[in-house]
Amino acid sequence: MSNIFLRRRRPVLFYLFVIALGLVTYVIVGLVVQTALMPERPSDNRIPAAAVGPGSVIGIHQDGSLVPFGERPPPLRLLPGSRMVHEVSVGYPHSMLGAISAAVEYWGQIASTLDRARAAQVGTVVADPVWRTAAAELSEGPVNTRRRLGLPTSGPVPDGASVLLTPVAYQIRQITADSVTVILLGYYQTTLPGRDPQNRIGVFPLQLRWVADDWKMPAPTLSANYSDLQTTPGSDEAAVFGWLPLASS
Repeated sequence: MSNIFLRRRRPVLFYLFVIALGLVTYVIVGLVVQTALMPERPSDNRIPAAAVGPGSVIGIHQDGSLVPFGERPPPLRLLPGSRMVHEVSVGYPHSMLGAISAAVEYWGQIASTLDRARAAQVGTVVADPVWRTAAAELSEGPVNTRRRLGLPTSGPVPDGASVLLTPVAYQIRQITADSVTVILLGYYQTTLPGRDPQNRIGVFPLQLRWVADDWKMPAPTLSANYSDLQTTPGSDEAAVFGWLPLASS
């Protein structure tokens, strides 16, 4: 893993400033991201309410077969889409591996921009066609993120400001042939002008539906709270919580 996550910690006053901006919860158009500054809360090894238990399916093997809770397969290698539309990879196969691959791409695109127009453009590509307000709603995500980071909420992205999501683990829930909820665990990096990057651990759920020959995002209807699944990727607690690793690209 890159040593970016090992950089020196910011002073306590900076943490308090970020917390005052609403650190604990990032909201991107109804897609709730629960985050916490590293180092994470002390581990107590309890299975959270949102966790799965014995007998539950939490992921897939590389060949597409299901992984029950308790198995620890090798890191899952994601698939690229078959084509690019507005610099978004789309055209994933009609399989759980295709859905997981799409979820990583779509969340990475949505959460890694501070540009309102770019978020709207991504929305036109990844949203279910019946979600007609997707572009307008997703364009509010960068506005909310800028506000929480203390940046101007309109105009060009300030030089030196950026956000970047790097998913590193996953789980799947509510699995059918044509729909699935993919939950991602990842590092959310924020960079402000003149400051070192700051990294948080976040839980990023996404519903997907097979429509128009691809995996698409329906209008958000998630009601389950997955925030208790937040933990350090690769830790013993992550295994207890059911997280399965993604292969690094």
